[in-house]
Amino acid sequence: MADFSTIVQSAEIRALVQDGILERKFNDALFPALLFISEATDDDFPLNVGDSMTFTGRGLLTVSAAPIMPGQDLPVASMTYEQWNVSINKYGNSIDSDMPTSVAAAASLFLSNSHTLGLNGGQTMNVLARDTFFNAAMSGWGVCDGAQNAVTTLRVKRINGFTSARNPNLANGSPVQYAPVSTSNPLTVTVNQTAGGAVTRTVTGFTADNAGDLYGPGTLTLAGGAVTVADRDSILAIDRTDTVFVGGGNSVDAIGSNDILKLADVRSIIATMENNNVPRHPDGYFHCHLDAIGELQVQADSEWRQLFTAMPNDYRFAQFAIGRAAGAIWFKNTVCPTPTTVVGGSTATYSTNDPFGGEVWSNGSATTGVPIHRALVTGFDGMKRYTQKTDAQITEAGVTGKVGQFSITNNGITVDTNKLTMIIRAPLDRAQEKVATSWKWVGNFVERTDGATGDASRYKRATCVQYGAAS
Repeated sequence: MADFSTIVQSAEIRALVQDGILERKFNDALFPALLFISEATDDDFPLNVGDSMTFTGRGLLTVSAAPIMPGQDLPVASMTYEQWNVSINKYGNSIDSDMPTSVAAAASLFLSNSHTLGLNGGQTMNVLARDTFFNAAMSGWGVCDGAQNAVTTLRVKRINGFTSARNPNLANGSPVQYAPVSTSNPLTVTVNQTAGGAVTRTVTGFTADNAGDLYGPGTLTLAGGAVTVADRDSILAIDRTDTVFVGGGNSVDAIGSNDILKLADVRSIIATMENNNVPRHPDGYFHCHLDAIGELQVQADSEWRQLFTAMPNDYRFAQFAIGRAAGAIWFKNTVCPTPTTVVGGSTATYSTNDPFGGEVWSNGSATTGVPIHRALVTGFDGMKRYTQKTDAQITEAGVTGKVGQFSITNNGITVDTNKLTMIIRAPLDRAQEKVATSWKWVGNFVERTDGATGDASRYKRATCVQYGAAS
């Protein structure tokens, strides 16, 4: 008779069963620091899943330095406003633990599964925050997807920044909100044709390849005339975010492996933010997130080296860390988007599992392109995290099992899983042996707009420098 023991049937479990003297615990895996989450300002969301709320920002009055003539009354000024919408979504993951197997294994599978699940929740939240930041920082910069002749429906690699517009001066436009583009609420763009030069058109509609996805591939409906483009000609929105492509150009295709990050690039971004009156964080600095390659490149910059000539014992060299410089605190962030940290990045493909609205290879090719790295610079109160309270989801059906909050330590470091809910469901199978452990979060990360003040860019509190690296 065949042996149907769980241990015998599962090669993985069989390898975990005690054979000789084994340590009865799992050791921690390598895990990145979750730095993007810490940038968000938290707010509670009182409505239900799928509902949305509208938040309002206030512009500034136009300065009037002209004296008022005798006998004239005070002028009446009008104020500008803008709004942004927030819709909440549900995120989560789950693992089943077979308790008899957990008892037989050399280490507790149930505790290990719970630990790993918490790490997964923290990573997911961090990537959601990262993509929100970078999608805003890259908003309105696109390239055409394939050669297209005399078209008014233009296919592009990313529709990030081309799906909504705000037209307070049009009779039928959106006066305060960034609403979906339409014939009455168009978005002005510049299409840089290889053969015909730069032309101005308006986007009046869009179709995403993946329904509901506002960042990935799709098509844009143009008004004002047809365009003829070569593959990867650039298209730029009038309200695109201020950004820097090292070496110049209008897209990542202009970046080569020698176009490396320099201190001057970050200084340029910060100067633009300060010109737009973007507030610094409460610590008195802007924040710059960059990966280890970017930090390596900056420390090889001649300007950087001149700043610390004859200071070999300075902590920046001793600890291989930049710290504070050029008006920013520099964070080494290993989750910054690269071909290895974005889902689908190693093959230059887009994935809705990681809705990152940029490309991580020049020319869109993982074989002939240059890996693209990005340094993110943020100002205060740009990103908000809206969370629906867990108690708002409990109904008359009650709860089976236990609901609580994660508290996880990995390699001696506490992992930020704030706002996540942990659910341990009582075993409901007939043998009462299979326990389901899950994490859940209902909410959203949103980058607020600042289109009513400063220059034409829609997002001003998150910008980035895009640079190259050797493959």
